[in-house]
Amino acid sequence: MERQQSQNERSLAWFKLADLIARGEREKALSVFRLLSHSFADKAYILQIEGDILWFMDSSASIEKYKQAAFLYQKEKRLIDAIAMQEHIFTMKPDAIEALAILLILYAFVDWPEKFISRFALLMGLYKDQVADLSQLEKALFALGEALETQAKKPWIAAWFAQEQEQMPKAVVLKLQAFF
Repeated sequence: MERQQSQNERSLAWFKLADLIARGEREKALSVFRLLSHSFADKAYILQIEGDILWFMDSSASIEKYKQAAFLYQKEKRLIDAIAMQEHIFTMKPDAIEALAILLILYAFVDWPEKFISRFALLMGLYKDQVADLSQLEKALFALGEALETQAKKPWIAAWFAQEQEQMPKAVVLKLQAFF
């Protein structure tokens, strides 16, 4: 009986939260959510839901919550969840070089060459369109190289690097050759 009552109270709290969100009462909604979040053990998921609430209410703070959730997902080796968060960030902010850099690393880790190549093309597009400068491109690719040092060598990564060297600035290629 007590378990049923507790479940009913949580259901009512979620309903109340949805109502507050629909009415745009941000602070009240976040307060109710923070109370509800104590019933979850998954901290990354809590941050993700908080980001969703903020996103629904058109708050730029949602991106920070999504970044925190993605970081925790990655730390917990839940790479597909981390990818989903970074992709969402990139969808919200198409010039998010940091999200693209992390996506390159994650797609390399999960061995998904098609997505990796697609995201690299987007990164290079941002560089060519002068949205990203040389230092941002270098930082993104250097982070990729460092991350790959911790992984078993994947033949498709070396083939990708050999093929894409022509598109990259020479200074970047020289710094990256040690990694690939």
